[in-house]
Amino acid sequence: MIKSLIDKICFTLGAIVFLQLPHFIEQYTQRMGGYASSQSEQIKEYQETADLHFAGDLEAYIERLQQNADPAVAASAQQISQRVEKTQDIQRELAVFEAEPLWYQVPYFITHMRLDLVNGTAKNFSPGLPINLWAWGYGLVGGVLFSLIFNGFMLIPKKISKKKQL
Repeated sequence: MIKSLIDKICFTLGAIVFLQLPHFIEQYTQRMGGYASSQSEQIKEYQETADLHFAGDLEAYIERLQQNADPAVAASAQQISQRVEKTQDIQRELAVFEAEPLWYQVPYFITHMRLDLVNGTAKNFSPGLPINLWAWGYGLVGGVLFSLIFNGFMLIPKKISKKKQL
């Protein structure tokens, strides 16, 4: 009886934990969108200068800055170039979270998470109950997984005692 109760508790705990993963990814996506928007706004200012003086060619503007004799200006060019590259990367990642289904997002999130954004999301994370089929599917998978782990641990003492009897 106690084993059955603990099994049910493990199933429920697994379901609750796995239900939060899609909700966390949703909040992570919102944070990522804000970050991407902020980065794009900063690049937009550099693009305006490139539009005025370099026929819209941001790369030409960056190259001109890199050729400047003043090391501070050349270092600024490097920072602008890195910001453009990082912004392009984050926009590609954001497109995955905004367009792909949850079954694709979860493994993508695990393999491409940005720790600074994960930490910020975790600090402000508020648990919730997502209402979509994929989230409930993940909850079910989590419940079954936790239940299987519990039942697997319950089999270990039986296997050990069988080996001792042989």
